[in-house]
Amino acid sequence: MVNLNRESVIERAFDKSTTKQVIAYLKSKKPGWVRDKKKQKNKTDLKVDFLSLSQILNEKDINDLVVMSVMKKNRGLPAYTYKTSNLGKLKDKSLQEMKDVFVKSYSQGGGYEVVLNDIEYSDEKYNLYTHVKEYETSWKTGVQDVGSISAVYNCKIIIDVKESVVSIEVGDDHIEGIIVKFLGSRLGLPIVPYTITVFNAVHSDSASEKTMLIFDYIYNRLPLKGISSSFNDVKFAINSTTQTGGVKGVTIHGNDIISSDEACKYITLANDIISFKTTSLYKGSKVTVQFTLKGKQFDKLKITVMDNMSETLKQEIMGNLQTEYILMCKQGIKDMAKTRLILQPIYESFINKASIS
Repeated sequence: MVNLNRESVIERAFDKSTTKQVIAYLKSKKPGWVRDKKKQKNKTDLKVDFLSLSQILNEKDINDLVVMSVMKKNRGLPAYTYKTSNLGKLKDKSLQEMKDVFVKSYSQGGGYEVVLNDIEYSDEKYNLYTHVKEYETSWKTGVQDVGSISAVYNCKIIIDVKESVVSIEVGDDHIEGIIVKFLGSRLGLPIVPYTITVFNAVHSDSASEKTMLIFDYIYNRLPLKGISSSFNDVKFAINSTTQTGGVKGVTIHGNDIISSDEACKYITLANDIISFKTTSLYKGSKVTVQFTLKGKQFDKLKITVMDNMSETLKQEIMGNLQTEYILMCKQGIKDMAKTRLILQPIYESFINKASIS
């Protein structure tokens, strides 16, 4: 174990923490401590009290502060959607047996460690609470110690036993890959990502198959779940760079941007939408959702519910988004006629614009 400079660790933890976190930590470590609201109006005013913790914190507390200082926060609620055929090593074990056997730390090699902190079960779903530690020098020294931790990522894994669906909630794409390897190698959980591959019609349209699937998802599927949406940011993968002077990807920003001249052009010329942001309405609440297609084929969807709302509502919205995404992956387009009807004005707008110019 490396020798840590206690004062430096505590000061860094203070700098990285919010005022609310500083107050909560002081109360937890100094029984009876009360904030002097007249003298301690700002976070800076709390620094002396926080640094004085050096005299009372034990080694575990210092190590925990190191982890807290490099903790990465997810922006919104991000999730990747997988299917599974069985529970792997979790099968036929009680919840307590799962905890006894699997709640521990796992070295994943390459400077990463996955810590499975807890497992919960309710409503036929297992919730696995993990965090991934990244060690900046482990790859060259082979030693993972608290002094070389460069980042820590929280990740929640939801295993829906009834639907055979696994949801991985983490924002960083590389860390998601670490979690996937962990689930396979350590828990024996066989998972395969849901991907956009099914197109259930003869394709004779101007828009690409992927773009048509996305339109059907937004305008035909999500309204069934009470989610109405308009497009904001839209990114296209350009299939012919002569359209853009050599640029392979184009992002368009704005309110309900899908009706803009530029968007009409790229849609009509059969360019794939590979990421998009929507402003959506659900049960009277306005919510922003970011959709990003991942993988070499841009066929694996990452969904992020962005807004600051209750965790329960975010999870409810995410569940609906994932349910319809899974159905899209299994069934393809739900309503071809309606999708074509929605796209027709876009084609006409581009043709009219081109004929004028």
